[in-house]
Amino acid sequence: MSSTQSAEVVVIGGGIFGCAVAWELARQGMRDVVVLERENLGTQTTSRAASVLTTVTSQPAKSALFQETWSAMSALEEELDDSLNIHEVGTLHIGASKATAKSLDEHLSFAASIGEVAEELSAEEARARVKWLGIEDSARCVFLPRAGYVDSYRLATAYGAAAKARGVDFRVGVEVLGVSTRSGSVSGVETSDGFIESPWVVNCAGPWAGILSAELGWHLPMAPVRSQYWITETRAEFDAQQPMVFLPDVPAYARGEVGGLLFGLRGGPSPARDPRALPRDLSELQFEEDPSGWETLAVAGESFARFCPLMESVGVSHYVSGPSSYTPDGNFILGACPGVDGYLVASGCCGSGIAASGGVGRALAELITKGESSFDLEIFRPDRFGQIDAFDEAWLERCSATRSTKNVC
Repeated sequence: MSSTQSAEVVVIGGGIFGCAVAWELARQGMRDVVVLERENLGTQTTSRAASVLTTVTSQPAKSALFQETWSAMSALEEELDDSLNIHEVGTLHIGASKATAKSLDEHLSFAASIGEVAEELSAEEARARVKWLGIEDSARCVFLPRAGYVDSYRLATAYGAAAKARGVDFRVGVEVLGVSTRSGSVSGVETSDGFIESPWVVNCAGPWAGILSAELGWHLPMAPVRSQYWITETRAEFDAQQPMVFLPDVPAYARGEVGGLLFGLRGGPSPARDPRALPRDLSELQFEEDPSGWETLAVAGESFARFCPLMESVGVSHYVSGPSSYTPDGNFILGACPGVDGYLVASGCCGSGIAASGGVGRALAELITKGESSFDLEIFRPDRFGQIDAFDEAWLERCSATRSTKNVC
């Protein structure tokens, strides 16, 4: 198909953001929506996510997006008449030092301010809920029931299936070669399957999003940075129905997964990459820095074992790594870029794209259908850092530092 085509909105990228935006556009009355994905839906960064679902962060604007995702998942299950198999096991936050105990006070206070339930537990109660947990009686423990995890690929494809049922046109195996403009406004996209005219383009291309934007003259304030987690061998103590555990003193998080324990932790800097050097299929990407994750385990594994004594004897069965798009302030990139009317971006997931997907979808759709969003998107503005060179080595290091020092509380 090489003839000129047209659409009301073109969404670039069939990951969880792209599918969520498409579904929300359709729910808000847009019928002529095209989603372009050069691989398959949800198979790149989305499928590698640890899939944490939460509602409470230190940023009210971000928490609002997280809360909307829970509403979106409920609506999806009703529309599709199918369960997403959401593991609403809650999250257990442990403070073992004075500094992290104080941060939990802030966590409790903020949860109350946005209407989320938070419960303080004794260390004994926490150990009873999580069999593998080793903490002293002096540890502070906070439990949030409306939290857990979901299969990220399943959620992304659910957004996609619901959008398709509402008439959205998904085209896989189609690569976007560039975004075209005319007199300062979007005019369409050039693809491997021909040109598509459109007054609206939403760039949800994940770690590659910055390449398209740079070609339009605006660099997105983010960089692809390695995220990683491990899954242990099966043990009876690693029950998938136990709460997820956040350990800011390590820092680390952990939850049950296929009979083992899935855990993420950091040891040393997180390597960043120039997005132009990424392969089109992330299954072909390997970070030469600690490619199997053993060096990170050597650095941070001992601290994690302090809270999970079983780590001294349990084997590791799987290691998963991939690029997440990080910004220097840890906030998403949502909204319009200067100088090009009709061009919107949803990227910079900073490791929490699954949790925010429903809110991101609704927020971006509202910008198109209503001209403004009901969410406060000020801290997510694509131009908040001004003009930058997103491919410069110093910039990559700046984004890497955000991942390396991320607070898991």
